[in-house]
Amino acid sequence: MNFRSTFGQHLYENRYLYLFLATILQVFLVSFFPDRNYLFINELTFSIFMLANINFIRHSRRIVLVMIFFGILSIFLAWVPAQSDIGQNILPWKISIVVLFIIVIIYQIVSQMVSSKIVDAKMILGVITIYILFGLIAGECNQLVYHFDHNAYSGALDPTNNADLRYYSYVTITTLGYGDIAPVSQIARASAVFFSLTGQVYLAVVIALIVGKYVSYTDKKDEEEEEEKEREGN
Repeated sequence: MNFRSTFGQHLYENRYLYLFLATILQVFLVSFFPDRNYLFINELTFSIFMLANINFIRHSRRIVLVMIFFGILSIFLAWVPAQSDIGQNILPWKISIVVLFIIVIIYQIVSQMVSSKIVDAKMILGVITIYILFGLIAGECNQLVYHFDHNAYSGALDPTNNADLRYYSYVTITTLGYGDIAPVSQIARASAVFFSLTGQVYLAVVIALIVGKYVSYTDKKDEEEEEEKEREGN
């Protein structure tokens, strides 16, 4: 087995871990850097995040190639200065690509979670990653709303980056609602309601799914142990 196939196998086997770590970097790392370094760090972590998403895709060859194309395109668009005329014009397209890309990744994780018969480390990482990805989708959607209407939100928003809207998005889906940033326009309020409900429904469904799979797995394991004891007794 050559290095290329070994490395590819390593990436595949640890795809949940790499996607989780890349998502954490994309959300939290930028918070530790000064404002002047925010854009560079955000674009760098976004590129790593999209590469981890590309690595996670497991589907037909045609779909994989299409997703790779759009993933690389989104990375390229991310490095275009957001405050330039070109950056402002392509922003809706970049956001649309990223949101659709993340939705595909969430669908793949959910499909694998549903088909899995046991609750293992991969499932736990997948559950956490999806919840964080919801926040990223909310942040992108809120940024799109703000792009078309700068009065959609009240509060001190920095127009040069999306850190404030990303913070607001996670506060919304977790229903903390500090009040420092609030939706004003109708579409911003509708978005807040949708994502807050989505976050709570997701937690309820996931808890039910994990508990159900764990109970089913333990019951099956107990039955197998009892059958083995009966065979040994006979």
